[in-house]
Amino acid sequence: MSITIEDNVTTNLFEVGTICIKDLFKSEIKLIIPDYQRPYVWNKEHITALLEDWHDHFFKDNEFNEDAIEYFMGAVMIHKNNNNNNYEVIDGQQRLTTLLVMDYVWNNDDSVLSKGNFNFAYKSKVSATHIKENRNYLHSINGNLISKHFNKIVSKLIFSIIITDKEDNAFVFFDSQNNRGVPLDEIDFFKSYHLRELNNFENYLKFFAKKFDQFNSLNNAKIHNEPHLKSLNELFIKQLWRIRFWSKNKLWFASRKSLLNTFQKNTVVFDAVDNVRLYPSFNNTLGSSLRFNKQMQPELNSTIRLYGSDSIDIPFTINQPIQKGIGFFLFTEKYSSLFNYIFRDKKIEDISNVTSLIYKLYNDYFINLYQMALVMYYDKFGEEQIEAFAKWFEHFMGAFRMNRSSIVEQSPIVLLRDYGNILQLIQQSYLSNEVLSSLKKAVPENYYEGFTYEDKNDKIFIANANGQLSFARQNYYQSVKSFYSKSITLNYKLTDKQNWINGSFTK
Repeated sequence: MSITIEDNVTTNLFEVGTICIKDLFKSEIKLIIPDYQRPYVWNKEHITALLEDWHDHFFKDNEFNEDAIEYFMGAVMIHKNNNNNNYEVIDGQQRLTTLLVMDYVWNNDDSVLSKGNFNFAYKSKVSATHIKENRNYLHSINGNLISKHFNKIVSKLIFSIIITDKEDNAFVFFDSQNNRGVPLDEIDFFKSYHLRELNNFENYLKFFAKKFDQFNSLNNAKIHNEPHLKSLNELFIKQLWRIRFWSKNKLWFASRKSLLNTFQKNTVVFDAVDNVRLYPSFNNTLGSSLRFNKQMQPELNSTIRLYGSDSIDIPFTINQPIQKGIGFFLFTEKYSSLFNYIFRDKKIEDISNVTSLIYKLYNDYFINLYQMALVMYYDKFGEEQIEAFAKWFEHFMGAFRMNRSSIVEQSPIVLLRDYGNILQLIQQSYLSNEVLSSLKKAVPENYYEGFTYEDKNDKIFIANANGQLSFARQNYYQSVKSFYSKSITLNYKLTDKQNWINGSFTK
């Protein structure tokens, strides 16, 4: 028996779709946890949070709601190993293992594990400890509402599923998820929470649930050699949440509670679920100017743009209030599409070379900050002077880079705090020239003084009072100098970098 997925889409890398966990449990496929997977680390707190959300979703007045909609459990990625016909879980093993432990405790001899089709054999002591602790906890609550209706709940649990038979694609995905240490389950709660607002509107519910799954699957299917793309969960944690907070000068990292408050609890409700409020934005402006007619009466030059099929044209602004239900799903669609428009599809040719330079020179911390700045700038000004913004923002980060021995997780916060909060500036500015003017002034002309330059075998090396700089900073200097080579006349020193940038717009 094979896996059956609904609304499946096949690409050259992946097959994606949705599957009910009950169907997966009933299937005869050999599903295993490969040896290279990380340990099972879910604990009582993870399970309690999931059970509480199930209770809110499936029960009304402590009675199981037979009409409750399906509950989205997130994305699962599976590698089909054609050598032995095994299906190896690449992403999703924490949630799947938890469900299997629940099934084993509450269904005993009728459980999936008792039938022997799934081989979730963890070898680490960490996994064994957590599995035993969770098993004991689930035993202790056996008989409560959730355990009594577990099989009914399972029949309404769905996953987005991604299947690939290419091992290198599987490992790329595995690395991108597990090496970043990013929680994988916030968007699962977001989707479930906002779908509940649409319970009485079946057409809307099915439409937005399916569309959300499509965006989630697309963002999770990262492309080889593009490690800086974002999964949908990362987009909320590393981009949208930070932009909404850091642009207000609230310079700290997101906690799970703050994420859930921002994208669930603090979302707003208006009279009609399908009446989504709009706020002033680049894509929602009645007019661009006033002019006087012959009767000396002011007339509005209208620039109304009709929102068509392009998701990036949804007339939202990134810091606007998020409306519960449809408003949240449109917000997700807009900014997932905008991020992908700039960085996955590379639709803005004017910044492609700058972006490639930044990917080469910086680590994930500053790359993510650059992506945040570009998303926010485009959201406010579109492509107006966007090449200049990208180059001057690189200069802004580069000045910090050359005066630090290393870039760490806290570095973007220190940069915005001490050099100038460019995100806040974008938020507060009416004109792109305001942003560019302040961005140029953020790096004083004398900032690169104190460096010495030595020509060795036709290659220039840079040093400071403590001696020759590290490889990373040497590489930065060499790469930037090469990038602006057409703009450099006689002065190859970083004190002249502003002239290199200005010269690059006329070459």
